[in-house]
Amino acid sequence: MKTTSRGFSRRGFIKATAGAGVYLASAKYSNMFAMSNPERPVRLGFVGVGSRGTSMLQTALMLEGVEITAISDIVPERVERAQQLVMESGQPKPKGFTGEEDYKKIADLTNVDAVFTATPWSLHTPVMVATMKAGKYGGTEMPACDGYEEAWELVETAEQTGMHCMLLENYAYMRNVMMVLNMVRHGLFGELTHCETGYQHDVRYATIGDQGELLWRAHERYLHHTGNRYPTHAIGPVSQWIDINRGNKFEYLVSMSSRSLGLNHYVAKNYGADHPNAKRQYKAGDVNCTLIQTANGITVTLYYDSLSPRPVDFIYRIQGTKGIYSGTLDKIYLEDTSPVPHQWEDIEKYVEEYDHPLWKKYGDIAVQTGHGGSDYLCMRDFVEAIRHQAAFPIDVYDAATWSIITKLTEESVLNKSKPVDFPDFTRSKWRERKPLPIVNS
Repeated sequence: MKTTSRGFSRRGFIKATAGAGVYLASAKYSNMFAMSNPERPVRLGFVGVGSRGTSMLQTALMLEGVEITAISDIVPERVERAQQLVMESGQPKPKGFTGEEDYKKIADLTNVDAVFTATPWSLHTPVMVATMKAGKYGGTEMPACDGYEEAWELVETAEQTGMHCMLLENYAYMRNVMMVLNMVRHGLFGELTHCETGYQHDVRYATIGDQGELLWRAHERYLHHTGNRYPTHAIGPVSQWIDINRGNKFEYLVSMSSRSLGLNHYVAKNYGADHPNAKRQYKAGDVNCTLIQTANGITVTLYYDSLSPRPVDFIYRIQGTKGIYSGTLDKIYLEDTSPVPHQWEDIEKYVEEYDHPLWKKYGDIAVQTGHGGSDYLCMRDFVEAIRHQAAFPIDVYDAATWSIITKLTEESVLNKSKPVDFPDFTRSKWRERKPLPIVNS
């Protein structure tokens, strides 16, 4: 699911940035234009190499034509571990940084073409803004931003600098959702009417520590906030199915949260009813339900349920005038094709024809990486766009739109499920932008 490469002239870049009053020293952006040679390695800097950052670093090292030239983390031992992994792969030792704002130094390096960040959420936007202002491509873990101000800062920085920012939403690269996208493009479901999706994943074990203490998830998601605190895994694939920001847009949402009991019960059960965190009041409801209306009339139901004892289920249901697919069941029903009326059939008979080209080509390699192989394909698209100076398949408009759902749902919940409008980060360009193509890189 990679966009086709398109030219990016130096003159066009200067014209795009001059009107915005953006100054970029030639040393900061001349290296990007040298990328017109596809044989030259893509040189990456990594900011944040905890568990997730390290995993994506290892994935990047699996790709041909990629060099890791800089590593940053406020924990020196993590930097040293990452440097060792790079050297073990046969590459030179990357430069290491440990300062809290050393991501700015990495962005300014002339031997860095792009920066990937897996820092705590509060740094995602600052790292990406510094990266793009330095004339580099940027890639961030989820979410890309927190609130309206950061979302618009991301979008406007990308527009002013002519640089690109990708949300590396790996769930948009899951095999089944990419196959469904291919089926949508072939018209199997007819005219689409409704989708259902949700991040339904019990993460209490990663929210409460070994002594019953609150870990970062509790502070960033549950203690002081409500609404849908982690929407992009669920909404990303659906957004691509229904062409959000590319011929369609999210208009508004309404949202409602249940009462909060999950963390109290979990702490009481495992660390005693008298533990302070068993008695603490958490603002986030255990389950959040959101309904979204799109410009062309497709509706989306979006769930968030991470504090309940439950199996993982992202739902991924798509419905149209010709049939329906259920990711929960991994089954399909097509009115004019399925052998038994009104009965599900296995998806397997469709896999050979509609498996996404990227999965057909790279599936055997991809499955060696995290999240069922989606990490590999996501990182690959990131690198190939940089190599060919192309727009990212998940661009800054998607990054802002998918991430802002957290803020919008909280506003709706706190106002008795009042409808809240989506900002149009494309400024009406969604009307002319074309849907993502199905391509084989």
